[in-house]
Amino acid sequence: MNVVKSLRNKLIGLIQAINRYPLTMLFLLAAATVNVNMINNETENYLKYLFTFLIGALLSVVAQQVFERFFTKFSERVMLMGGAVVLTAGYFFAIQSASTFNMEIGTKTGVTIFALLMGFIWVPSIKSKITFNESFLSVFKAFFITALFTAVIAGGLSSIVFAVDELLFSLDHKANAHVMNIVYSLFAPIFFLSFTPPYPGRRDAEIKGEELVWQEKKVAKAVDCPKTLEILISYIIIPLTAVYTVILLAYVLLNIRGDFWTNNLLEPMLVTYAITVILVYLLASNLENRFAIVFRRVFPKVLIPIVLFQTIASVLRIGEMGLTHGRYYVIMFGIFAVIAGVIFSFFPIRKNGWIAAVLIIFSAISIIPPIDAFTVSRTNQINLLKSTLSTNGMLENGEVVPNADISTKDKKTITRTVSYLNSMDYIDDIDWLPDKVFHYDNFKNTFGFEEVYDETGHGGDSQFAHLDWDRSPTVNIKNYDRMVHLYFDPYQREKDAEAAIPVEIDNKNYKLKQVSDGEDIYLSIADDKDQELIRFDAKKAFDQILENQTELKGENDSLTVEEATVTEENDAVRMSIVVNNVDYYNSNYNADLYVLIQLK
Repeated sequence: MNVVKSLRNKLIGLIQAINRYPLTMLFLLAAATVNVNMINNETENYLKYLFTFLIGALLSVVAQQVFERFFTKFSERVMLMGGAVVLTAGYFFAIQSASTFNMEIGTKTGVTIFALLMGFIWVPSIKSKITFNESFLSVFKAFFITALFTAVIAGGLSSIVFAVDELLFSLDHKANAHVMNIVYSLFAPIFFLSFTPPYPGRRDAEIKGEELVWQEKKVAKAVDCPKTLEILISYIIIPLTAVYTVILLAYVLLNIRGDFWTNNLLEPMLVTYAITVILVYLLASNLENRFAIVFRRVFPKVLIPIVLFQTIASVLRIGEMGLTHGRYYVIMFGIFAVIAGVIFSFFPIRKNGWIAAVLIIFSAISIIPPIDAFTVSRTNQINLLKSTLSTNGMLENGEVVPNADISTKDKKTITRTVSYLNSMDYIDDIDWLPDKVFHYDNFKNTFGFEEVYDETGHGGDSQFAHLDWDRSPTVNIKNYDRMVHLYFDPYQREKDAEAAIPVEIDNKNYKLKQVSDGEDIYLSIADDKDQELIRFDAKKAFDQILENQTELKGENDSLTVEEATVTEENDAVRMSIVVNNVDYYNSNYNADLYVLIQLK
């Protein structure tokens, strides 16, 4: 009986959510329709429409929250919904001019979605008896309950579709995608919104009797912290955070004059730590046990110096590495985290909603030109590149002059800035740079040297060499017994049976293997008794071929067969490799090559 009653109440909640957010439902239906087209027409790009309707759905939800909190008249609701539609149209026209949904549009859209979610949580707590912490807890619970139900329903429906297709009759291969579209585009958001109670607002004066009691009970249930969650936060998450904090503090104190200011790996760890402390603080704000109280008193004060030091370190690295949009957001988040720590440390818990206002303001700053993350980073990177070129006499009369005789530090700066500008599609905006500066050897032809990513100055984490078959179309295989085509994969190991290639010579069986021994890599030939006949030093050979590529001058910027060939031999075997192409990236080699084998 209780189960039936619970299902009935949840169904009523879903219907109420649909009635409460009619404009949101229209945007969600539109998004689902776009997804249908994306599933059916995989070559078409509907992302702009999809994100437009997603932004519209969020705007309309926030508009409804604003109406319920501050207004009562139907005309006011219409005006707020009309404003949501206008802003949605503004977003669409703002991204319409872009040819693709690129990194910049994607990031700005993500920040906008985040800001709207913050608004959704914050609005019910503005000048209300409901605190921001309680509203946050309500959304937190609703999210995870929705995620659980959605995952179970999605898994169950997928299994049903699979069973029907396998056991009864064939279904279109896109059937499951269409079912998941309904689950994720319609069910999940409506189910989530059904947990959002009618928070206190101006309209409360008109509500009396049972309806008011029902509303208060629903709000109380939404903001209540379940016992299980209280135990998880107080006795598991808070102690783990404490241990992690001790480790971070120890590292900062031990390295305050050294690695702390230059360690890029620490930056994401501290950002993650700050996010964790802020989230746990908001969740613990509703708890009154000893662990939660100590956490609220101590951890915000610890957060301030840690994040402040890291933010200063990030700012200092701008001088060396320039400002990218990623570092812009890291610095901005650091400033926010310091402000949040101050609010948590020195103001009453009821004032925690201020951090939502700060987040929304910072989000707006980061996406609105000319002070947005991308405009500022683009300008900074172009100016850094231009000043480096000018300092080295490589920019004259609006053209880049190649110069290989500059410091490794400046080579790294030029490589890094050009790589960033190229990855962000900003190269076309710079008149004095070729459009395809990283196409084949255009980088070397433009600046006079290969890309440099580390202090060695020889190309660092990215090198490439390739053989020009048009220049030398033949390979002399005289005196060799076999030629084997091989793709060299550094992740395969000698113990992998599939990594061994069988080779038959004079009715005897041999195995050609790829072998890794620490940083060294080899090609090995073994007989049918697994006795190794020769171990060819592939790393040394690849380095030699890459060096041959680096030394090339003039119009011929690719290797001949002779330049792409390396030979080793012993008393048993003579082995040569002819490299079609070899790529060195992140300390790994990948190569397409031919192995020539001669048994003596």
